[in-house]
Amino acid sequence: MKNTAPALKPLAAGIKVASIGTFYPAEVVTSEITDRGHRKTILRWTEDNPPAGIRKGDEFVWVTIAGRTPRFIVCADQS
Repeated sequence: MKNTAPALKPLAAGIKVASIGTFYPAEVVTSEITDRGHRKTILRWTEDNPPAGIRKGDEFVWVTIAGRTPRFIVCADQS
């Protein structure tokens, strides 16, 4: 069976993202496509959320696999 998942592209640094269903805001620090075709992105949290263990300025590695629902979504920056 041929893989029909869309090809992933890196995200530009500074793009705003938020997690699905919770809205923990973050921004993209770096993003690249790995040898396996996954997107590896480093996010930096932009707000504190102590109950979730999130501290402003901390970084998180987010890996997106083509064809799977991602944990984060890209959202518009309203500022």
